[in-house]
Amino acid sequence: METKETLLEKAKQLANSEKLVNAANQVKTLRRAWRRLDGEEESLYDVEMNEQFYGFLDQINARSSEAITSVEDRKKEIIAEAKEVLEQKNFKKATAKMNELMDAWKETGRSTKEVDDELWAQFKEVRDEFFANRTAYYDNLTETFKANKAAKEELIEQAKEANEIENIKELTKKMDELMEQWKKTGTAGRDTDEALWKQFSAERKAFFNKKNAYYDGLKKMYSERVNAKKEIIAEAKKCLARSEFTEEEINEVKSLRAKWKEVGNAGKDNEEALWQQFNEVLDQYFENMRLWK
Repeated sequence: METKETLLEKAKQLANSEKLVNAANQVKTLRRAWRRLDGEEESLYDVEMNEQFYGFLDQINARSSEAITSVEDRKKEIIAEAKEVLEQKNFKKATAKMNELMDAWKETGRSTKEVDDELWAQFKEVRDEFFANRTAYYDNLTETFKANKAAKEELIEQAKEANEIENIKELTKKMDELMEQWKKTGTAGRDTDEALWKQFSAERKAFFNKKNAYYDGLKKMYSERVNAKKEIIAEAKKCLARSEFTEEEINEVKSLRAKWKEVGNAGKDNEEALWQQFNEVLDQYFENMRLWK
């Protein structure tokens, strides 16, 4: 059986303990044990021990009440923070925060059963609402990803069809339109997006290769036409230099116009200047012929 000295030491240790939130039951146990040891006659030593013992119990009760209030306040803070999390739009970060608050709740300790049950009901209600919202969000996100995936697959098919267009201006316009639609289409999920973009990008690469080949060919063609028209101008200058005005020479000069047309346009950067040179030579030739007659 425990002695009063033993119970007094336990009361002292409990009074100095940092964990007093749930000390009420321990105080009751100590008080009952102490009363069982009380005798009808008390010595001065017993009186002093009683004062010390009940003094420790008063300290325990006071500090326990403060601890309980502290726990209640902290749990109310956690509930308030959880309500703020409900307003967040980033569910990844919000979930991490909600889990942090759950850990903080567990570490906070317990208050009285009645208060604890009430606070837990409030916290659980907020958590249930959050996770219901998260589930609804991801369910909707799945449908959104599915719709965006279908939209991007359709754009890939259109890009494939567009690459059959021979007119480069029409093809370029169509590819630009498809690129704008792609940008406006939302994500289909990171992994899916990467795979879809590879397909779409491959069609765009084929388009750019076709476009570059076209303009390289156009550049080469214009270069050849510039050289051809320079040769025609050179022939015209030879006729002008001779200016014999024989029937053969006159027919040769006239035929140069037909040759010029056959060569075709040499490009907007060159055609006008070349035509001006050619026309000046011909005009001078025919003006000389008029004066010669």
